[in-house]
Amino acid sequence: MTDYRESDRILNVLTRERGLVAVTARGCRKPKSKLAAFASPFVYGEMEVNERLGKLQLSGAAVLESFYPIRESYEQLVSASCAVSAVAHLAPRETPNDDLFVLLYNTLSLIAYGENDPMDVELCFWAKLFKIEGVAPTLTYCLKCGRDLRAEKEVRFSNSLGGSVCEACGSAFKAVSTLSLEALRRMMLIDVNEMRRVRLPEKVRAELTSLIYSYAEYALDFTVKR
Repeated sequence: MTDYRESDRILNVLTRERGLVAVTARGCRKPKSKLAAFASPFVYGEMEVNERLGKLQLSGAAVLESFYPIRESYEQLVSASCAVSAVAHLAPRETPNDDLFVLLYNTLSLIAYGENDPMDVELCFWAKLFKIEGVAPTLTYCLKCGRDLRAEKEVRFSNSLGGSVCEACGSAFKAVSTLSLEALRRMMLIDVNEMRRVRLPEKVRAELTSLIYSYAEYALDFTVKR
């Protein structure tokens, strides 16, 4: 969202019907504005808009969920902000993407109200985002020689190749445990409604954080800022 004029705000809103749209909320920054609650981060609701010359103006809105607990925890706020920023960067303008909408809604719900570590939810979000965007990395065999790597304790991961490489074929690439790669593979495969099942060991969480952020920057052209 962007502050505009004295009391207006331009909102980037992810919708099921039209994908990512820009909506002007006039007067929403005034203290008594009826639009103020809707014109805030992490808000899910229904909106009424007027369209003129291809531009949308917010005329009414009802907040259905504010995900308020996100604002009370630094860790939750950071993970939620990363997810929202990624979707804002990747969501197509004026083109519906229901998978992306459902993923973001479930991610914010779980960060706000779930019992998971917010970082685990965020990492699962990234794993599923890779799949939605068609850049899911290969994780079970070597992308150079085709060797099955699932029995190995440690392999290599190449951003440029798009996944795992055996030691013999890619000693220059980043080392990663197959335990972490298996966790990433499972997160990509589980249904979005089962994200609450994700509980990562501390070592796996740390390893995947580094790997996923690096791969996101390469494959999605998105720099994660925390």
